[in-house]
Amino acid sequence: MDFSYFNKQYLKYFLSIIILVLIMNNLINAQGKYFQGYQEEVGGKRFTYHSPLPNVTQCLLARANKEYDPIEWKTEVVPKDYKGKSIPFIWMYGIGVQGDSKNFDLYINNEKYFTFSNPLDNSEETWSIENSNGAKLTFNRTMIDKHKDQMGFAVLTLPTNLITLGEQIKIKIDGADEESTSWYMTFKATLEEELTVTQTKTISKIDGKLFHTARFNFLHIGESVNTTITVGELNETILLKSGYNSIDINLPKVDTPTEFEAIVKIGDEAEEKHKFTLEPVKEWMVYLVQHTHTDIGYTRPQTEILSEHLRYIDDALDYCDQTDDYPDNAQFRWTAEASWAVREYLKSRPEEQIERLLQRVKEGRIEVTGMFFNFSEIVDETALAIQTQTLKKFKERGIDVKTAMQNDVNGIGWCMIDFYKDTDVKYLTMGQHGHRAHVPFDKPTSFWWESPAGNRLLAYRSEHYMHGNALALTSGYLDAFMTNLSKYLEGLDEKGYPYDRTSFQFSGYVTDNSPPSTAACDIVKEWNEKYEWPKLKLSLAREFMVY
Repeated sequence: MDFSYFNKQYLKYFLSIIILVLIMNNLINAQGKYFQGYQEEVGGKRFTYHSPLPNVTQCLLARANKEYDPIEWKTEVVPKDYKGKSIPFIWMYGIGVQGDSKNFDLYINNEKYFTFSNPLDNSEETWSIENSNGAKLTFNRTMIDKHKDQMGFAVLTLPTNLITLGEQIKIKIDGADEESTSWYMTFKATLEEELTVTQTKTISKIDGKLFHTARFNFLHIGESVNTTITVGELNETILLKSGYNSIDINLPKVDTPTEFEAIVKIGDEAEEKHKFTLEPVKEWMVYLVQHTHTDIGYTRPQTEILSEHLRYIDDALDYCDQTDDYPDNAQFRWTAEASWAVREYLKSRPEEQIERLLQRVKEGRIEVTGMFFNFSEIVDETALAIQTQTLKKFKERGIDVKTAMQNDVNGIGWCMIDFYKDTDVKYLTMGQHGHRAHVPFDKPTSFWWESPAGNRLLAYRSEHYMHGNALALTSGYLDAFMTNLSKYLEGLDEKGYPYDRTSFQFSGYVTDNSPPSTAACDIVKEWNEKYEWPKLKLSLAREFMVY
């Protein structure tokens, strides 16, 4: 018998089975694929804002306000031969959580499908709404930003029979016609599967041992799936959700650049190897200076601002009392940015309250500074000279002023150096304004500032006067602050910043003329319990200057 015929037939059969399996796998993968929910802009308010992804900032912004037009965009084309019963689209979104809850309507090809409202808190990581025609809109929150607003990835799932295959879908979102600032935004970005490994600029102490942290960042475009990461004997599992996911793996501290290999397995896919390098981490000390940015008449009429600032000092004294049992670095500290409010406080408050202030100044929990206001260039020399008389009144009450503080104005009259000669002021610290002015240096810079007469002050040009708020210091979310601080410190290294200590300012809330807050006390306390480096210290303005 000729077996070659049977062998050939068996081979054909075997190949046909393989081909069928491949076709089925491709079909399954095609049906499990998420299509780009944003492909191109149609119209609406363009805006620039932060997002869950570091390089994505351009978006379309809708508000529940009749002055704002709807935002519209088109999706990726779904192929004509698509066989799935439903089609999932994914895009990156942001939505305001602070403020009123207002309605937003979502239209598909000009037909209204959903009405959703911005949430009033971030208690739900995932929330969905459904349409009677089988369509579903899901919001997967992956980020709470510095304002406590929500960002993440939206998934729109449409039954295939509701659309025309081979054509783009147009999506429109229109806010209610009300006088509200409530907002929704869609980021103008296409999304691709990606895995990156980064190192946080932290060293953790666990059971007496020191560890670096390798952060595995996944951008997942698909349905939720279990994923394992193996590094040596360490094994971690994460449920990858659609959108941005991250998981931290602690690895023993290294003293020289050291390469590691991770084996990553996503669902049923084949294992992939990813090599990454851990670097030694600089042992940073970060000084955090809280103040109210005194901006006369900007947020309230001048007749109201003074009473507010006097109350802020009362609050600061109470917050000192409330955090006396905190570790020293986490205890509440307050720097009176302008001497104006302190002068008026000494005039108007009961002596018992004044004694509380004097005691906290003596202890180093409150600092009084030497500029009456943040002066612009229009003030004349006579006025600048007269305002230093306040320092004499302070000295009579036992307050020695060492630091002058100038915020929101990129400069100060040269004559100030000579005016401070016969005072105790040794330091000038400045929080820049970069919104409508040039930033003078590419990194925080300290220098001797000398007058033609030979008098000088040690000056420090820091970051924006609310830089800590921009890093989410007062958000209440430790991980958000850690991520932002790590990126910032890495940036200082890349710019050649020469020290292992730095200082920047913040306010209790994200506003000029801000009340004080103890939110940073809790974050610093938790931080220093978790991390060996960097060290965080709530400090007065002069502490970094003394260093």
